[in-house]
Amino acid sequence: MKTLFILFTIFSIQIFAQYTTPDTGVNWNLDDLVTNSGGVVAGAFPNYTITNKINISASDRVYINPGTTVLFSGSTSGFEINGKFSAVGTITDSIIFSSLTQDSIGGAYNGFYFRDSSIDTACIISYARIEYAYYGLRCSGAGPTLSNSYLWKCRRAVYIQTGSNPVVSHNKIERTYEYGIYVTTGSSPLIEWNELVNNNTQNTSPKNQITIGTQGDNSPTILHNTIHGGMFNKTGGISISTLIGGSASSSEIAYNEIYNNSYGITMTGSNPITCYVHDNLIYNNNINPDVMVAGSGINIYGTAVVTPIITRNTIYGNWWGVTIQVGITGQPAANPNLGNLENADTTDNGQNIIYGNIQGSDVFDLYNNTPDPIYAQNNDWRVYDSTLIEDHIVHGVDSVTLGIVKFVPFSTQIPVELTSFAANVIDGSVLLNWTTATELNNLGFEIQKSPSPTPSLREGALEQFNWQPIGFVNGNGTSTEINNYTFTDLNPLEGKSFYRLKQIDFDGTFEYSNIIEVDFSLPIGFSLEQNYPNPFNPTTTIKYSVPNVTLSPDKSGINSVEGSRVQLKIYDVLGNEVATLINEEKPAGNYEIRFDASSLASGVYFYKLQSGSFIETRKMILLR
Repeated sequence: MKTLFILFTIFSIQIFAQYTTPDTGVNWNLDDLVTNSGGVVAGAFPNYTITNKINISASDRVYINPGTTVLFSGSTSGFEINGKFSAVGTITDSIIFSSLTQDSIGGAYNGFYFRDSSIDTACIISYARIEYAYYGLRCSGAGPTLSNSYLWKCRRAVYIQTGSNPVVSHNKIERTYEYGIYVTTGSSPLIEWNELVNNNTQNTSPKNQITIGTQGDNSPTILHNTIHGGMFNKTGGISISTLIGGSASSSEIAYNEIYNNSYGITMTGSNPITCYVHDNLIYNNNINPDVMVAGSGINIYGTAVVTPIITRNTIYGNWWGVTIQVGITGQPAANPNLGNLENADTTDNGQNIIYGNIQGSDVFDLYNNTPDPIYAQNNDWRVYDSTLIEDHIVHGVDSVTLGIVKFVPFSTQIPVELTSFAANVIDGSVLLNWTTATELNNLGFEIQKSPSPTPSLREGALEQFNWQPIGFVNGNGTSTEINNYTFTDLNPLEGKSFYRLKQIDFDGTFEYSNIIEVDFSLPIGFSLEQNYPNPFNPTTTIKYSVPNVTLSPDKSGINSVEGSRVQLKIYDVLGNEVATLINEEKPAGNYEIRFDASSLASGVYFYKLQSGSFIETRKMILLR
């Protein structure tokens, strides 16, 4: 018996020991790791398991093919990358990284850790689903790319430290236990075009959707993200902290939509914060009922070295619009610039729209809770008389202990207020929708389109868009009513493209809207994706793709028509048809349909996509 125990111990160590690649320049996939890792990696394409850490040496590369599913077990399992790592799926064939224990707290695997010797340009995770990891992506002195991926119920989705500058782009980050994205110790990543939603499920403290600081100079560029919550009332939008000596931030925070959080943006510090905060839409950040600790659209808290520029933002529907607070008693307070027309700088000319930030019947669009004066000139308060604006601002006029807000001059005209602008891909075309709340002398909207800018956005390509007009929609002149507009682009560009509106007044002056992105990637073949979620109760989503097809004669034999007759049907285990979801001609494109199984009993079902000679069937499970 003693001999057996010793043998069992040795056998267990062999299976669960970490594995390090040989550092000889190997270029391996998971099948190679199955052969060489001594049991740490097991399985065959497309399904693998990993039971401990895989260390990728500096000279080696590991790649993971599209369509792969990897299940990790144990808190140490994952990849630590000192060399090269590529996990690149496709829009129709993603890579799934999950856990045998679907728990981001006690059962989380370690995830993906990129170290300082990793090769930035050769490290990429794209079109992947990462779930139940302790770290979906962790960087230390590294700059990998994470793009087009879905991070679900990780403990910390993206953790960036020690001088790391990764690209985090076009991802959805949802339901993390702690931070959505955390940036610290001298890191300045590019964070753009992501959706962060309902993070910090722990909800015991303000661990936010994006948290920046508080050691070193952390100056990420944060552009075009959608950041929203609603489920966890301690989760804020974006926080920046410079409380520790030697810390600083000069982040650019722009073109983001931030709503339904505990607060929108907060900047707190006793060390320099010189952020440029512009062109954001910040609204309804009021889910925390404690207005004494939450609810600001933008909050600035600290000493006189906290001097962000805040311009061209729209801020409404929060408990507080903009709040400014003293950081250290007896020292000069934070001094943000919300608009200063008295200097030569044109980057700080105000042009914020701040209104409707209300508690009960009291309006708090701007609260200067410091003894120092604040510049807030050339802003639109949605009232156009200085006496009425005073009712929207709390400052030295209301209490001798408070500093004056210099809000004159202010906007005196009702603008064209664009409250929403969105796009949807529908049956091979792109439908644009936008809404205005007010209009003044509005001739109309020129719709403009651009292909993806080059070089990459990270290299300063915001000026490299190639905008072309594709249509015009008449405006409603002067109106204080809500107006809805639509435009259909019948000739969308294949791949990613961008749209904006050029709003033109009768006198020829104009303004541009925010930019929205549309991904219109035409598939090269039919495909049917696995439904999600699966198992489900009672609804699930099924995605499928229809490729370009050859023109064929119509029934008369004369004219040509384009399209594929597509059928999508549901069957039970006996082969009985229980539902028909699609039975019609479909042009080339990517589609999704929601299936409601409320009327069906629990069990296994099959869904089949058929078009001509193409047939594909997948299994799904209804659990009630």
